[in-house]
Amino acid sequence: MSAHRPIGLSAGIAGAAGVATLAVGAHAITDANLDVAGSILLFHAAALLALANAGGQRLRGLSALLFVAGCLMFSGDLIFKAVMARSLFPLAAPSGGVALILGWLAVAVGALLPRRI
Repeated sequence: MSAHRPIGLSAGIAGAAGVATLAVGAHAITDANLDVAGSILLFHAAALLALANAGGQRLRGLSALLFVAGCLMFSGDLIFKAVMARSLFPLAAPSGGVALILGWLAVAVGALLPRRI
């Protein structure tokens, strides 16, 4: 299976989860950082969609993996805290933030590498 399909699937799931998280944060569970979690998911859904269609991007798979892992840990921890009143696991949100930063750095490095034919 080509890399664009699972990355595109991840983009769609992250986008849907982002919208749902923002809606729950606006209407049901307020003051729980769900706006931050939803925003992270939506921003990275767009980035994943771009990666899914970035032909020749050398580090596309690594960037996508870091984005997905980062979204799961960062937003997942905020959502879990809002619903369960406890952390997903110790340092989940900061670890997710680091993964997201590394994903963006992989995008930057990949842009500097020669394109594949």
